[in-house]
Amino acid sequence: MADSSMDSSIDLTTALPPAPHIIHDALEEAFREICHSDTTAMNLRCNRPGGAKEDVEAGSCWLRARFDEELDPDRIVVTNGTQSALNLLFGMIEPGATLFTESVTYAVLRQLATRAGLKLVGLPVDQEGIIPETLDDGCLGGSGQRALFCNPTVHNPTTAVMGSARRVRLAETCRRLGITIIEDDVLGFLHPDAPLPIAALAPDITWYCMSVSKCFAMGLRFAYLLAPTATRARKLVAPVQRLSWWFPNALSALTINHWVRAGLAQQIIDAVRTNIRERHAIASEILTAAEYVTKPGSLHIWMPLPDCIERHTLVHAAKICGVLIRPADVFAVNDSRIPNAVRVSLTAPPTTKDLVVGLSILDKVLGREIHKTRQSPVDAVPLKAPG
Repeated sequence: MADSSMDSSIDLTTALPPAPHIIHDALEEAFREICHSDTTAMNLRCNRPGGAKEDVEAGSCWLRARFDEELDPDRIVVTNGTQSALNLLFGMIEPGATLFTESVTYAVLRQLATRAGLKLVGLPVDQEGIIPETLDDGCLGGSGQRALFCNPTVHNPTTAVMGSARRVRLAETCRRLGITIIEDDVLGFLHPDAPLPIAALAPDITWYCMSVSKCFAMGLRFAYLLAPTATRARKLVAPVQRLSWWFPNALSALTINHWVRAGLAQQIIDAVRTNIRERHAIASEILTAAEYVTKPGSLHIWMPLPDCIERHTLVHAAKICGVLIRPADVFAVNDSRIPNAVRVSLTAPPTTKDLVVGLSILDKVLGREIHKTRQSPVDAVPLKAPG
């Protein structure tokens, strides 16, 4: 691993979902049905703004497992991913409005909010995520439209899971302050003990987004957006009916619809969970030089570093040795009070063999960095990539 070029490095930065073999089998079955259908050519010929009738009905069926209740298909808008859903929602918010979120959050949120002209405000987090009471402080002396983006189930990047009681408190606080909630539940199906979404507790003030990018495959580019009401769903898409940048593609829609109808969706999720558990076990065995936090179903681990290791130093040292990891700065809402931590993806390497190699190198780098801080400057030995 002496070559530090991007092509030869082991990537532990991107939280890609695993690719169990069942994905291949499920695709083969879905494509066989799609190719044998007399309606496929017409389906591919047309755009699907917001999803076709069968798309939202499949979404209602699938999301029932997260909500424990039937959902009105007319409340569902289908987009080509989370970012498109967020762009649609941010388009409804007046420029200059405040968007609250976790102090470290979804890496592209800062860019999306800036492009929409929103003022992004990071809130303190603890082991359950956002602390509801901090919203009161954030709203002091302010006025105008306000919204909250949150990721309460296996938060990216800290892996925090917000308990049911806090979800209720957060919803009550937002309702009292007139704050609209945007809930990202991308790992909701992968965490085995995921509480009910905030959208199930406060549907009147919550827009709920569930992308298939983590539980199925990122390349499908498909996400369900659940509106508070069918009327608000229609109002959301009315101004952009002819702008195809956010439309779901027909082939992904037909594939996912088949998976939901045939019960393959749950089988894929079960296989992905199994793969994730295997990778967590590997991390637990190999990473001994420093402590980290994670949750079942998480595609990554969050590693708060001891004071003796500076995150950028670790990232650079790991890169020299051929391993790529992300510092907390990537997820920070602003440039102040950034935690001294790194995120390490367990699912980016295509095989567990690659993961073993990458984590073994990272653990050695961690051990060397800790050892270096305990040595005098005279005794310190420069870090070299393994030969």
